[in-house]
Amino acid sequence: MALPGGRVRPLPWCLPAGAELPGTSCPSRQQWCWTILPVCENTSPDMPELSNNLTIAVLLGGTNSECEVSMESGRRVLEALHTLGYEAAPVVYEGELACTVEVLQSFDLVFNALHGGDGEDGTVQAALDKAGISYTGSRHQASRLAMDKHTSKELMVAAGIPTAPWISLTLAEGPSFPRSDSYPELLKFLEEDSYPVVVKPNHEGSTVGLSIVEVPADLDEALLLAREFGPRVLVETYIPGRELTAAILRQRPLPIVEIVPRHRSYDYECKYIDGMSTYFVPADLPLDITVAVQDTARRLYENLGCRHYARVDFRLNPDGQFFCLELNTLPGMTSHSLVPMAAKAVGISFTDLIDRIVNLALTDKGSP
Repeated sequence: MALPGGRVRPLPWCLPAGAELPGTSCPSRQQWCWTILPVCENTSPDMPELSNNLTIAVLLGGTNSECEVSMESGRRVLEALHTLGYEAAPVVYEGELACTVEVLQSFDLVFNALHGGDGEDGTVQAALDKAGISYTGSRHQASRLAMDKHTSKELMVAAGIPTAPWISLTLAEGPSFPRSDSYPELLKFLEEDSYPVVVKPNHEGSTVGLSIVEVPADLDEALLLAREFGPRVLVETYIPGRELTAAILRQRPLPIVEIVPRHRSYDYECKYIDGMSTYFVPADLPLDITVAVQDTARRLYENLGCRHYARVDFRLNPDGQFFCLELNTLPGMTSHSLVPMAAKAVGISFTDLIDRIVNLALTDKGSP
């Protein structure tokens, strides 16, 4: 949590009556912290009895478009850690990496609940590695590769993993938009693969900035939207069919989840608003497709060098052919999130899932 003067501190379990939460740039942070950290009538409230002396920081927030989701993931993780008896406190990341790392050094472990941006692209992970701080989730190399959609799709092709055809282009700002050097290649790609296509930022998650373009007249608007989140943009062939996701926990696949969104794509609203999507766990699939999708998810997880847990998204077309879209190294932990949903289908409660991830990180403590 950033304080005046650039200092960072973890939040206490409770705030004194009348205290104000300093330094918030995310709209839900004030409300969130009052929800989790109830107002106390005195500065020395009775704390729950703890059975575990391990101290864990829950790193959450961020400065990107997924801040709200991260805050909710972190809230639920913190509740689970308290239930498990850990001494856990939230540390809200607001882009001040050096002072955030300084605070995190006072904890035994960091549970990384950041999503997207430098919390998931390897920047934070590299800083934690350099400081010798143990944390949950993949290390910086795997995080960087997975967050870069173009690079990860190239690795899929090299590994023989089917993925939707795509083209990557870098768009300039200003009057020349969207006429980049690669624009002629884009037009050629569109002639060969035709519409509809998916246009999305190269480094965003939660389908932020994503559009499904049906006709050429809508292409520039979609490119402009994606360009708001960075100059590099992906245009890929739209795969009709079913939306699937396969979670990996300690190199083992969890049941496949099928998502049926009310919108054409599994967009931000369908992910985080009640009633906007229906989920089937495990997905009703032929055994051979189930095995193939889970094995593909595991292979990509290993090829990218991931650890602890991840989620791999797929599309299954009407002919029964699946296409890998991307891997998420820090999937959500909200009440609507898919990894907890898949874990629950095999009897792993949310609290147990968090405990398993913590123990995986502790097992890796000190390893390169």
